Amino acid sequence: NFAAGQTAAAQFNRRRTDKRKTGRKTHQPAGERGGQTMHRKRKWEQGRASRQVQFLTAEDRETGGKACWDQLEIVGNVKIFPPGLCCMTYLRYLYMSHNKISVIPSQISQLKNLVHLDLSFNMIKILPPEIGELTELKELYLQNNQIRALPMQIGRLFQLTTLNLNHNPLSPDISQLYNAETTQNMLSWFLDSEGFAMPPPPSRNWRYLRNPNDTSDGMAFTLMCYNVLCEGYATKKQYPYCPSWALQWEYRRRGIMDEIRVYQADILCLQEVETEQFSVFFKPELAKSGYDGIFSAKSRAKTMSASESKYVDGVAIFWKKERFNLIKEDVIEFSRMAVERYEKDCKDNHEMINRVMVKDNIALMAIFEVKDEVSAQSRQLVVSTAHIHWDPEYSDVKVIQSIMLLSALWKKIEDHMLQQRPGVESVDVTSMPLIICGDFNSLPESGVFEYLATGKINKSHPDFKELGYENILDKLTPHRSQHHPELLEHDLNLVRCYDQEVGMRYTNYTYDFRGVIDYIFFTGAHFSNIGCLDMIPETWFTEHNILGCPHPHISSDHFSLLVELELKPEQQQQRDLVRK
Repeated sequence: NFAAGQTAAAQFNRRRTDKRKTGRKTHQPAGERGGQTMHRKRKWEQGRASRQVQFLTAEDRETGGKACWDQLEIVGNVKIFPPGLCCMTYLRYLYMSHNKISVIPSQISQLKNLVHLDLSFNMIKILPPEIGELTELKELYLQNNQIRALPMQIGRLFQLTTLNLNHNPLSPDISQLYNAETTQNMLSWFLDSEGFAMPPPPSRNWRYLRNPNDTSDGMAFTLMCYNVLCEGYATKKQYPYCPSWALQWEYRRRGIMDEIRVYQADILCLQEVETEQFSVFFKPELAKSGYDGIFSAKSRAKTMSASESKYVDGVAIFWKKERFNLIKEDVIEFSRMAVERYEKDCKDNHEMINRVMVKDNIALMAIFEVKDEVSAQSRQLVVSTAHIHWDPEYSDVKVIQSIMLLSALWKKIEDHMLQQRPGVESVDVTSMPLIICGDFNSLPESGVFEYLATGKINKSHPDFKELGYENILDKLTPHRSQHHPELLEHDLNLVRCYDQEVGMRYTNYTYDFRGVIDYIFFTGAHFSNIGCLDMIPETWFTEHNILGCPHPHISSDHFSLLVELELKPEQQQQRDLVRK
C-alpha cells in the first residue's frame, strides 16, 4: 500500500548501497568561493553509508518478542507520499530520496519524532506549513527538487543543523538568504519574520478554595510570586524557539509589567530582577501604582565594579504602601552562611566549601506591619522570597540552601522578637506569621519540597548524594528538633498553596522542561488560603503548537503564582497554635 509504480520496501535485513547523491551546502568565506555557492557531490559507497536493521530472530519470534525499529527507506519511483506513513509516529529516520513525489501532505506533522528526513531527488514544489511541527528534526535533505519558496513555519525547526536546498529553483530572495547565511541564521530569519496572528492566551481562571460568600474577621490580601527572567538569561541560545524580537528586554518588560498591573497584588515577590532594572524600571514603574520595594543582588555583585554589577540579577519584594509598612529587611546569603559553618563546624567536610559556598544564591526577608482592619490593632508578618540554585546535578546544594533558608529565617525572626520585647529571655518564633515563596528549582518529589512541606528530611536522603553531610547537618541550623536523630526537622508548619498541583500543572514551561518548581508556603496556624490563580489553559498551547516560553504573548519562561490569603484573627491563631 505504500506507493504507486515500482515501489520497493526498505531492505532492512541485509546491507545495501545507498544510492543517494547529496549536495551539501558549504559555508565558506565569499572570497574563497568567489561569491558563488559551492556544491560538493558525495557518492555513498558500499560499506561506508550502509544501514542494517535486524527485525526479529527466530528465537525472538518463538518467545513472543516484538520488533522495534525507527528507520524506514522507500525507493522505486514512488509518486505519492504514502498516507499511512504518517501514522508511524515512532519513526526517527525516514529516507525517501530518488522518487517522483510531488506533494507532501500536511499530515507529515504527525511524525514528531523524526530527526532525519531525506526527500531529495523528487519533484516537490511546495512544503506544507506543518513541516514546522517536526521540531525534533536535525537533518532535512531537499536538494534536487522544484522548490521555489519555503513556508515561514520552517523557522520553527530550531534544532535543525543541516538543511540542503541545493539544485532547487529558489526565488532570488530565498536563494540569497540560503547562500549567505548559516542554517541557524536562516531559520532565525524565518522565525523572526513569521506573523504571530494567533490570539493572546485566554484569561486565567480564579479558583476559590472556600465559599466566597463566607465571612471572616481576618484580613485578606493577595500575593504574587514571579520569576521574570532577567535580560542576561533570555538568549537565543537558551530559547531558540522564541523569535529574537520577543526575547528583547524592551519588548518583554512591557508584558511583565502588564502581568503585574492586571492583578494588582498587594505583595509582589520577584526573582531574576536585574540590579539596574530594579532602579530604572521596576521601582519607578511600580511606584505609579502605589508600591514601594526592596532588592538584593546575588552575592557575586559585591566583588564587581559598578559597571559590571548592574547586570547581576537578584530578588525583590514590593508592597502596596496603603496596606503595609516595612519594619525591617534583611538578606540571606547562602554562600556566606556556608563559609561561616565551614569555619566553625565543618572543616572536615570539604564538599561544604567546594559545592555550597561557590553558589551565590540569596533570599530576601521583609517584616511588615499591617493594620488589622477589624480590631485596628497593629500586627506583623514576615515575607521571604528566595531563588535556589538551578543545576539538577547539585541537588545537595538545593537542599542545604533550603535548610539554611529556614535556619536563617528562624534566627532573624527570633532576634527581631527579642528586640521588641526587652527583658524577655525567650520567644515563640512559631507565633510569627510567615510566608516563604520563590523559585526553588525543585520538583514536588525532591528533597527540597519534602523538607519544606513535611517539616523533615532524612539525613541519608538521596539528594544529599552520599557526600558525607550527615555529620554536619544538625549544625546548619540553630534550632532543631531532637525527636528523631536520623531526621533533620523544622517546626514552622508550612502549608503549600496550589496543593498537589491543582490548577497549576507547570510553573516553568520551556521546550526541554515543564514542571512545578516555584512555590508559595505559609504557616498554617496564621493564614488560610482563600483562592489562587490557575495557569493558562493548556489547550491554548496545544491548539497553537506553542513549543515553550518565553513567547511573543508570554514574557517569561515562568508563570506567575497569585494567591489570596487571609491573616487569621489573633484569637483564632492562638487556638490553631495550641492545637498544633
